[in-house]
Amino acid sequence: AKWCYSLVDALCLDRETVSIAMSYLDRFIATGSPRAGRVLKNRSEYQLASMTALYMAIKVFEPKIMDPRQFADLSQGKYK
Repeated sequence: AKWCYSLVDALCLDRETVSIAMSYLDRFIATGSPRAGRVLKNRSEYQLASMTALYMAIKVFEPKIMDPRQFADLSQGKYK
């Protein structure tokens, strides 16, 4: 969550967006699906799930439009 707060602060977005994103992530993990299980066991999968949840929260609740490529760039090339 620390990275998410740093990102929304840098982009001048509402910090509540991070709370919404973490709620999305918690709900996904709570499904108990095989993919959610992998997220809990693999740091890279967890980071990707966190980024996805934040992207969705920004897309739904923020007026600022973010290109998915911006998020890929923020991952320092890890998820391109």
